[in-house]
Amino acid sequence: MNRSTKVLLTISLIALAIVSALTYLNLSFAPYSSAKSQANNIAQEKAGIVEPDYFGNYTREKQYYSVGGLTKGEKYRYVIINAKSGKTEIINKNNAPVRQTVIDGVAQRYNAKKILHINLGLYKNRPTWEVTFQKKNGSIGYNLIDFRSGKSIQIINNI
Repeated sequence: MNRSTKVLLTISLIALAIVSALTYLNLSFAPYSSAKSQANNIAQEKAGIVEPDYFGNYTREKQYYSVGGLTKGEKYRYVIINAKSGKTEIINKNNAPVRQTVIDGVAQRYNAKKILHINLGLYKNRPTWEVTFQKKNGSIGYNLIDFRSGKSIQIINNI
């Protein structure tokens, strides 16, 4: 094999590896993208959310998808969708603590190094934030927080 053939073969193998990796990543994220797209459509249809800016996948007792955003009337609301039945619950933000306040409170209270995610769902039929965080020692914690009051309902710490 001459030198140009080896270079061409090397470039072809690298290109094949890159295309394979990108295809794998695309297929891996397809279910998430599909769920998010469907949840946004339901949020627009059922809750009038036209500018979604939040999507969550809550998996505690049951699985819920949640979408938050502005309506045409510039009101912020959330819709919680049961992933199995499709049943929805619409929640107007009103006087509930904002998402960032919940995140900041958990970070302070548990000395979190990083907030991994925050998802909205139903726990015992009440709207609840599930906040997952990593502490400075590397352990993981979960905190369930009541949507309306901002009070901690359950903490699982040092996993």
